[in-house]
Amino acid sequence: MSAPATIRPEAASAAQTLQKGWRKHRFWIICAAAFVLVTVIGYIASNSGGRSAGTLSISNPAPAGAQAAATILADRGVSVEESGSLAQTQDLLAVQGHGASTVLFYDPNSYLGPDRVEELAGSVRSAGGKLVAVAPGPLAAGALSPEIASAGTAAESATVQAGCSHPDAVAAETIDGGTPAPGTGATAATTPLLLFKGAQTCFIPGGMPTGGGGFLASNSAGDITALGNPGVVINQNLASRGNAALALRLLGSEPNLIWYTATIADIPVAEVPPSLSELTPSWIFPAALWLLLVAVLGMVWRGRRNGPLVSEPLPVHVKSSETLVGRARLYQDARAIDTAAAALRQATLTRLARQLRLGLAADPAAVVQAAAAATGRPPQQLHSLLLGPVPESEKQLLSMAVELTALEEDVARR
Repeated sequence: MSAPATIRPEAASAAQTLQKGWRKHRFWIICAAAFVLVTVIGYIASNSGGRSAGTLSISNPAPAGAQAAATILADRGVSVEESGSLAQTQDLLAVQGHGASTVLFYDPNSYLGPDRVEELAGSVRSAGGKLVAVAPGPLAAGALSPEIASAGTAAESATVQAGCSHPDAVAAETIDGGTPAPGTGATAATTPLLLFKGAQTCFIPGGMPTGGGGFLASNSAGDITALGNPGVVINQNLASRGNAALALRLLGSEPNLIWYTATIADIPVAEVPPSLSELTPSWIFPAALWLLLVAVLGMVWRGRRNGPLVSEPLPVHVKSSETLVGRARLYQDARAIDTAAAALRQATLTRLARQLRLGLAADPAAVVQAAAAATGRPPQQLHSLLLGPVPESEKQLLSMAVELTALEEDVARR
């Protein structure tokens, strides 16, 4: 006798296995792919040729960058180095060969306080260099030199004449007053146009009173200059009017140029980390004590002490009326109209079958016919009452209960 054949399941193909794995783990696969994609895009964006999207950045070729000015100065033999902190700028000034340097200082977020701006000006002056501050704030302008002060802001205008004897301003003749460059939809400056007053004040906008401020102000020594319109230096406006002449002469007068844009690295870090009590607001501890007191009072007010145990003989007998009322309340809370109606009809049919001597196992239709014969009511009416559709509301359920009670009383009187 031959052995019975063994039935083995067919091996799944590689495609079926992959499809099954994809259906099972596709959520985590999609999450991992999205994470890898975001990581790669972020890495490419942060390392795309070392370019920066910052305003007046020498590595930013966008309209608001300053790569064009830095490139032209480098082609003319000026050594251009970028700095991102005051400490790095001071180190560059101290390096041999940087004694004759020009420092461009740009701090749009006011990371440096007046004392540190004064420290920067002192470092440049000690190194025998020049400082060109682009759009410094009112406090920073006063810290650059006692001879330079902020004079407010100016509205945009197409062209501003030099109007002074400063050699760089005379060479430029005119500069943009903040209007967009031809063919572009962007404004020339991304910060407000600031006005300054100094020993020499140039490029005074039209409508300013005599002795008012201008876009360019220098001290009497000529080593500290404040430029109120950063749009003169950015890429999209460099070739407009005399912007290039002014920017290149201001920044290229020395063999070395330090392009310093203040960053978050200039924010001083506390030598000793603050304690928890120093970081905690002063109102926390009084509020915590008050909440604790309120909680204790609430527990004393609402708390109840357990009384003595009550002994009761077992088994416990519960009255049928209590069970009936409890079940009715459960039906009412659950709005179980259909269940309550079915219970009322079944109980009525059982009692009618007993009264009419039909037996507890009698068919409901037979009970209906017997009740109709005993009471003289139409069978269709009793069939609708006892076996008809379920009531749709509590009001209809109550009406049905009253009719069932009346029916039982009518049968009992016959």
